[in-house]
Amino acid sequence: MMVSDMTLKRLAVCALFTGLLTGPALSLSDQYETAPEVAPAQLLDGKEVGPGYAVLPPVRSTGFLHDYELQADQGIEQVRGDGLLKMRLSEIKAFVALESLKNDASFLDGLKQSAQKPVEFVESTIQDPVGTAKSTVSGVGRVFSRLGKGVESAVTGQGGSAADIAKSITGQAQARRELAVQLGIDPYTFDKALSAKLDETASVTSAGSWTVTAITALIPGGVFVNATRAAEDFRNVIVDSTESELRERTLDTFRKAGISERNIMNIDANPHYTASEKAIIAYQMAAMPSVQGLNLIAEDAAGVTNRGLAYFELRRIVLLETYHRKISGLCQIKDVGGLLVAMRRDGMAAIVMPYDTVAWTELAAKTFSDLQEGLNRLPFPPTGVDFLITGTVTQMAAERMTAFGWEITGNYPMPEGPVH
Repeated sequence: MMVSDMTLKRLAVCALFTGLLTGPALSLSDQYETAPEVAPAQLLDGKEVGPGYAVLPPVRSTGFLHDYELQADQGIEQVRGDGLLKMRLSEIKAFVALESLKNDASFLDGLKQSAQKPVEFVESTIQDPVGTAKSTVSGVGRVFSRLGKGVESAVTGQGGSAADIAKSITGQAQARRELAVQLGIDPYTFDKALSAKLDETASVTSAGSWTVTAITALIPGGVFVNATRAAEDFRNVIVDSTESELRERTLDTFRKAGISERNIMNIDANPHYTASEKAIIAYQMAAMPSVQGLNLIAEDAAGVTNRGLAYFELRRIVLLETYHRKISGLCQIKDVGGLLVAMRRDGMAAIVMPYDTVAWTELAAKTFSDLQEGLNRLPFPPTGVDFLITGTVTQMAAERMTAFGWEITGNYPMPEGPVH
């Protein structure tokens, strides 16, 4: 497949911004500075160590994002970006909390009851799905529709299994999603240990009188942040939809947002986003119907090649929609010299990025200088530039960008919700 020169250039710039292309360390001079290295405590305010994890020193920087080494029970993992680190810490916290439920005798009894359910139940689901559903759940319609799709997938070997169908009709699959949302984590997490723990915990709901609310009531208060808001905002989309239903709703929402079929299919096939994250991207784009050029954003999101860059793009889209809704209305996304810039209705340009820290490295200096020149060459140059990021700007970087005439906003918070 041929890729345009502009696409390659934009992806290269994105790679440079996130430090995927690295070079020798830069020394401090009268023109450039080295991206700072700091102790985890300076960034995490006492959260650098906790049950099940430790963030190892030092925290290095690409000049735009922080690079962390996270020590967890599964070993050391490399985490790029403040947002992805916060997401991973929330997952570890959730795992520890769910594991602690085994200290409760009644919960242990529920697990034992769940484990004793006969294997014949799973077999009967395939052999007589309607009869099994009648004896297990109340209501028809949507449940039977799900069963039909599930059985067809299982029989044809194109997805699903008897166990998956059993979880669906007993309500265990929905309980798993509801449990995850209430804990403020993604039901489709890539963390295999956490995913297995969610399955185990949700199985108790199909064994007796346990509910998700009863389960979470056993977890000490104050363990989770923004979980309630996340549950309110995404219950209908995430909790009440099977994964296949969520995918269908996501594709439909992308189409309503005017995203090209090629970009939709590439995002759908990208393995570096969870099903929930793809839905979030679609709904955020649909929330900006008056903004032209969203396909440029979608193309960048579709082309990511690793988990760190995927979470960066997810945060960028959420931040852009927040900016459009709360700060200043946008009218268009433009490609200026390989970097996407949002044009405001009032004539200004907005560079809205979830950067952790911006230092005036040689790369940053060239990138921003080229960008300013590109803006000046536009047929109708913007009346100003609003540079807004979620992190900090070094003094040198602030001085250089202010000299361009840019307005700088740092430490802008990500909105409450499932994206950190």
